[in-house]
Amino acid sequence: MQHLFMIFIVYAFIGWLWESFFCSFKAKHFVYRGFLLGPYCPVYGFGVVAVLLLIPKEYGTMLNLYFNIVVIVTIVEYITSWLLEKFFQMQLWDYSEVPLNIHGRVAVPVSIFWGFGCLFLVQVIQPRVDEMIHTVNQMTNGWLPVVLFVIFSADVLSTLLFTLTTKKEVEAVVDTSDSENAVIKEYRLKHLFVNHEESNSRQRVLEHLHSKKPQLKHRNLHRIVNNYPNFKLKK
Repeated sequence: MQHLFMIFIVYAFIGWLWESFFCSFKAKHFVYRGFLLGPYCPVYGFGVVAVLLLIPKEYGTMLNLYFNIVVIVTIVEYITSWLLEKFFQMQLWDYSEVPLNIHGRVAVPVSIFWGFGCLFLVQVIQPRVDEMIHTVNQMTNGWLPVVLFVIFSADVLSTLLFTLTTKKEVEAVVDTSDSENAVIKEYRLKHLFVNHEESNSRQRVLEHLHSKKPQLKHRNLHRIVNNYPNFKLKK
């Protein structure tokens, strides 16, 4: 179990590095991605762990392995999107206008891309990650996974508390008539390396947060809204 948690943390961190680098490149300034306070994006960790646990030991050809991975990462992305909306009333991505999407939570073109990325991680990166985790666990006598788990759990609970309490303050300024679906522009060539225009709702929420006296509970929601151009709050 400790080994699996360390795999989760490693790939959540790699996912955070990838998203922060790509989004910083587009925005031309540093963008701290991720829903939580720490430097990790859990959906990447959950995706890789799920693949490692669920792919058949005898998967046959590389093509069979790829299709297994696509199915698994699609399910993980769908569940993650549902959980974010269910417990945080937030929508960090929306594929409603991407071809072959399911409820705007997942889409075939996106899953195909993640399938190739995860295949590379599993086949090339994972053996080295296993070795690194084994070495680190030996050096720390197994304490590092425990410490990281405590930190991660505290992060999840504090983010849930701060985000939900702050959300109640900004609901009044959310414009649900705003039809801007900013995430779709991520798949248009001209927006691949340049940030697009922000939505009205996002701008109004940012203005509201700027007008408030800075408090700890506002900081994470402000960061999320500021760094996710396609951010939407669900009333």
